Amino acid sequence: MDTRFYEIDILRFLSALAVVIFHYTYTGYMEGFATIADFPQLREFTKYAYVGINFFFIISGFVIFMSIEGSNASRFVASRFSRLFPAYWCALVLTTMFTLLIGGETFSVTITQFFANITMLNPLFGQNSIDSAYWTLFIELQFYFAVLLVLRLKLSHYFPHLIAITLIGSTLALFSDWAATVDMWHGIFPHWSGYFAVGCLFYLTKRDGLNKAKGVLLLVGYLFVLKQSTLFGDLMSQWFAIEFNSEVLVILNSLFFFSFCITSLCKNHPFRIKSCYFLGVLTYPLYLIHQHIGYMTFSYFGNQDNIGWIVAITIAVMLLLAYVIHRCFEVTLGPAFKQFSMQWLNKLTHSVHRIKAIKVK
Repeated sequence: MDTRFYEIDILRFLSALAVVIFHYTYTGYMEGFATIADFPQLREFTKYAYVGINFFFIISGFVIFMSIEGSNASRFVASRFSRLFPAYWCALVLTTMFTLLIGGETFSVTITQFFANITMLNPLFGQNSIDSAYWTLFIELQFYFAVLLVLRLKLSHYFPHLIAITLIGSTLALFSDWAATVDMWHGIFPHWSGYFAVGCLFYLTKRDGLNKAKGVLLLVGYLFVLKQSTLFGDLMSQWFAIEFNSEVLVILNSLFFFSFCITSLCKNHPFRIKSCYFLGVLTYPLYLIHQHIGYMTFSYFGNQDNIGWIVAITIAVMLLLAYVIHRCFEVTLGPAFKQFSMQWLNKLTHSVHRIKAIKVK
């Protein structure tokens, strides 16, 4: 029986494409990464596409909870390692090569930075990400660590309680002055933890059905999504001196939230179309490779006459490259990565058990 929710592949792809458009038509110019990509009229609309990141985190919460059914800590680690790192290492090498070749004065990379980025834990080593988009990976790893900890401690039956605590705590924290000053680029709480909790809640509702407790929590989740997105919009208004309309953000987030409600609450979905799977597989490699390589391409090849075409062609090339990375690295290397990590974890577990047995003797 096929249990994949193909409508989520559509949402995932649209979220990734929104982030690409946001970076290419807004942050590239506004943050000085690619000043040639100046689209003053277009960015009045595309500046709202940043919400794609928020949607990613909700989707991640849903998908991760679906994937850990009947799993254990070792299988979870092997699954996440084989899912994240083949495409990531490929994108990291490609971005580094582009940076060394055409990075100019805007982009640079050091050997220490590169090796720190290989771990995906570079913030712990005081090293910046080689591509700005990678900040979300460190946030994702914090979510995975929390799930791993619960699995390792065999506390899975407390997941609903932990989700409720996380969601309520994240929502309350957003109404404090601290939420506007916290380092949201490295810490998961409170700005991003609530999104993961919402995704997990949607999956539990899909699996077990809706009751009063879940209904109340979904309302809290909706409040969290609206509050975080509008708060972030207010912060960006300060950072970029451009107004973000809260009503627009409410509409966009509501559309996404209620589209997920359809997945969670309805047995059938009009967009549960199997071919949408091919959109879903593009999203992770597309996200990994698009940002800095795109900026460097615009600055190197673009001018005032051709920049619109350069951006459009770059998006098309990135989609093609994302497919190549998926086929050549995720599909080919993923199973080998998973097998290797399972063997290594099994040996590690066996060694730990032997040490404990020796101590007991």
